Parts: sequence; C-alpha cells; structure tokens
Amino acid sequence: MQVKCLIIDDEPLAVKVVEKYIEEVDDFECVGSCSNGLEAIRFLNEQAVDLIFLDINMPKLSGMEFLETLKNPPQVVITTAYRDYAVESYNYDVVDYLVKPIEFPRFFRMVQKVMNRLSIRPTGPGGTAGEAEKIDHLFLKVDKKMVKVFLKDLLYVESLKDYVMVRTTAEDLIVHHNLHSFTDLLPQEDFMRIHRSYTVSLEKIKAINGNQVEIGGKHLPIGRNYQSEVKNRILKG
Repeated sequence: MQVKCLIIDDEPLAVKVVEKYIEEVDDFECVGSCSNGLEAIRFLNEQAVDLIFLDINMPKLSGMEFLETLKNPPQVVITTAYRDYAVESYNYDVVDYLVKPIEFPRFFRMVQKVMNRLSIRPTGPGGTAGEAEKIDHLFLKVDKKMVKVFLKDLLYVESLKDYVMVRTTAEDLIVHHNLHSFTDLLPQEDFMRIHRSYTVSLEKIKAINGNQVEIGGKHLPIGRNYQSEVKNRILKG
C-alpha cells in the first residue's frame, strides 16, 4: 500500500527534513505540506491522506487545537522540538511522538508503527485500539521495498554494525538498523537480547549448551552480562 502523507509545520527546514525521510521509504508518499492548521483543514477538505506529520507550536491553530477540529482524523505523528506535550498527545491516539531534530533511525522506527497500525486495524465496531496495536509482524525495508515478516517466523537477529541480519524460518534479510533499536521493535515477552550481537526468539530456542543456545540449527553465544537473565527466563519459561 502507498501511505499518503501530509506535513503540517511552519518551519521550512523541518518540512524539508521530513520530506527527505519520506522519500527514503518506498511505501510513503508526500502529497503536500501546510504551514498552519487552517491551511491544512482546507487541504484535507479536498484530498484524503493516511498520515499527518504534525507540529504543535504553530500560528493561528496549535497542533492540538487542529486535532480537535477533525472528526475522523487519519493517523497522526507529532513532530516537535518540545517534549512537554508527549502525554497529552497520546490522548489523541497519535501513532508516535518525534522530538526534533529527528534522526532517520528514529523516523524509521515510526514507519514500523505506522505500517503495523494501518495493516492491523479493527474490522468491526467491536474492535479496540489495544487490539489494533497488537503486533504479529513487522514491515522491514529490504532493497528499497517493505517486506512483511511475521514474528512467529523470526528465529534471531544478528548485529552487522550498521545493519542487522534477520534470520527467519524461510530466509535471511539484511536491514539497515542497529540491534538495539531493532530489539525495541519486538515484543519483550517473546524476544530477548542474549549477546551484544544477538537477539533471539525465546520460543525458537531448542537447547542450552553451556554458554550457548541452539536455535535454527545454529549455536549462538550467551554474553557474560546476559547469562543470568537468559537462563532464568528460558529455564523458568
């Protein structure tokens, strides 16, 4: 799917940064930018969008005041230089809260959240926001396309400096990410870091042999600083 994005921000430099990041994501398309909320309301009356990047401190209407005017808002990501509004923003069910200056790795983590939310929305009136956000897969950018990977198929993730190798039951994928930020995307109850270079699926561990785990036909080391927690979680699980 192509996610149509609108940027609402009165800072031209901030708009250019988000536009540039959007260009890096094949499934995202920037369909316009507005410098204030009134301009954005007129834009949305003429064209539907899937995602809004919204600044908070703007002339005429603040970001929060703008959200109050929308009856059926699209997905919203807050982009601001201020951390003070984070708690309040989640009352509007925003997808994410990005603090300027925004680095691309953080932006890409937001992309994962957007793709997951858009693809797991409730289909009936009984659905809830909590159900919508339950993650059973990730979209990973591989060779300029977004690849859907189900978490039940993920064996482990290996650090390759500025990249990670995501090993699944079907294939290996190389993704531009660091292991720390990638691990943050995974459900903590199902995955854990066992070494500075490895994060594994607890369910897929076949055996523990000394300071190694056997998973997917491979023997992966358990780091010294992780040994106690790893063995406790695996053996008690």
